[in-house]
Amino acid sequence: MVLCYVTFTTLAIVHYPLPFSPLNNWLSDLGNVAASPTGAPFYNAGIIASGILLLIFFLAISEWKLAQNKIQKIMVGLTQGFGAAGAAAMIMSAIYPINIPDPHSFWSAALDIGIGTGFAFSVAALRYHPTVPRWSLALGVLTALTDIAFAVFSNKLFILEWITISLFLVYVIVLGVISKRLMTAGIKDFSHNTGNRNKEVDY
Repeated sequence: MVLCYVTFTTLAIVHYPLPFSPLNNWLSDLGNVAASPTGAPFYNAGIIASGILLLIFFLAISEWKLAQNKIQKIMVGLTQGFGAAGAAAMIMSAIYPINIPDPHSFWSAALDIGIGTGFAFSVAALRYHPTVPRWSLALGVLTALTDIAFAVFSNKLFILEWITISLFLVYVIVLGVISKRLMTAGIKDFSHNTGNRNKEVDY
């Protein structure tokens, strides 16, 4: 997802006809069809593709669940629900790009609130795993708070959007690494338990 977003955003910046910087532009400006007719299709396509990949990611994190912990399962479910809603809003924010301001503003705010809330619950879910690094939970809290703050309080703080998106991308990478480790650990535990049961049968 991160590679997809960065690739298409870079292509959109290359094709943007005016100077573009974190101090003077929203990232969403790259999707403005009127201002950048050749670059906007790259950005909007990248947002839609990234949103689809993010939606798949959130729906696929069931390996986080701990079998005997109902509260933790609820936290994972809330992570999936809010994260999936934020990913869907991400797709809609590209279907209605910034040159269609009212719906774009709505879906952008829904994106930030949904993803930020999903990230907050991801911290609550992952703290039950002793193998998950504590620094990653701190990063999750920072990302969630920044994401929600940007949705609620941003006016013309262009740089805040860039910081928010940067934290978002880094935390998604961290979650991907954690998910892979938890899935691998789960497979090993399953194989170990199956082996033990087979030995008991042999006896």
